[in-house]
Amino acid sequence: MKESEYAIISGAGEKTMAVVFLLLIFGFGAAGLILPDRAFSPQENRYLTMRPALRLQTVLNATYMSRIEEYVTDQFPLRDGWVSFKALCQRLSGQKENNEVYFASDRYLIGKPAEAPEEIAAGNLASVQALANAGYDVALLVSPMAAEVLRDKLPALAYTPVQAELAERLRQEAPAILVDVGSGLRRAVDAGEQVYYRSDHHWTTAGAYAAYRDYMTWLGWEALPREAYEEKVVSTDFYGSLWSKNSLPGTPPDEIRAFFPREDAGADPVWIVPDYEYEVEYVDGADTWQVSSVYQPEYLEQKDQYAYFLGRNCPLTVIRRTDAATGKKLLLFKDSYAHCFVPFLLPHFDEIHLVDLRYWKQNPIAYLEEQEIRQILFLYNADSFLSDRSISQPGAYVNR
Repeated sequence: MKESEYAIISGAGEKTMAVVFLLLIFGFGAAGLILPDRAFSPQENRYLTMRPALRLQTVLNATYMSRIEEYVTDQFPLRDGWVSFKALCQRLSGQKENNEVYFASDRYLIGKPAEAPEEIAAGNLASVQALANAGYDVALLVSPMAAEVLRDKLPALAYTPVQAELAERLRQEAPAILVDVGSGLRRAVDAGEQVYYRSDHHWTTAGAYAAYRDYMTWLGWEALPREAYEEKVVSTDFYGSLWSKNSLPGTPPDEIRAFFPREDAGADPVWIVPDYEYEVEYVDGADTWQVSSVYQPEYLEQKDQYAYFLGRNCPLTVIRRTDAATGKKLLLFKDSYAHCFVPFLLPHFDEIHLVDLRYWKQNPIAYLEEQEIRQILFLYNADSFLSDRSISQPGAYVNR
């Protein structure tokens, strides 16, 4: 090829690249102006930044430009596709994680363990022990996360012992109140159970059942055997919180399963479950509402399908049996791990009061006395117990 011909071809190629580059810039710019802003991203399960109002004060203190930067990032055209493309590129480049979520084996997404100042866990443990010392019947159930129970699925050198250290500390400092569920979860895994979702940070209903058996053993009560339940798949397209943070293409959706007590286990029944009815009351400030089931199927049509169990987080939820039979009441301080755990407790208690201390504004000790409740369960996942300062709230009221 002559030098003059090469120069012509080279020049044409450079012009083509420049045109393509300009088309991309102006194309995305035009799309950003034409396409309506999105208030919520179902894929990321979060609210997006909307266009900030232009005010002199926000311009002078530089917050306007910061908000504009967030707005442009959140409202970038085809953002969901770019988020997934970023996760795919990081996966293909050999990186171990994206947005604090590990690329694990067997197509699991596993969240990195939380690390928090030591005083948070110490304060939370002191709160639990203060209630026990005050004469309440207290149990502490701290579930390890998938990064601990499924550590063999993590990338090489990714495992950190932060949750194992927490479990050992609880065994050393609170043996009388501790419900140890780690061993039960590992036994369930060894038996072929899926105890954590692949795309979400929660345990599955099978994982919650394993913990329920350990809690019943700790109480000295008899748990309903697995054969007493009919297991039903209520969703086959669940993408949870970890996928919202990571969005790796090719991640399979999870199934959500619910366990319903059998009224009759067949001609040769292994177990007969007594009939019972209950009502569920939600209290959020001045707002209260009631439903007749701990299951809310309408959430299966939304992004947060895990809310099928007991609905959204609420400061106070009260479940009452209408055919009181046990004479027992329970107050459960909890995070969302309790939501698929609670249905297993229904045959054992007449009333279950669930308090989410992140949103609770009342005196929990006064509430316990008002409701004449002596039995308490703290149920949290390990990340929450290490980082949620609100768990120390009940203990702060004991000495008031």
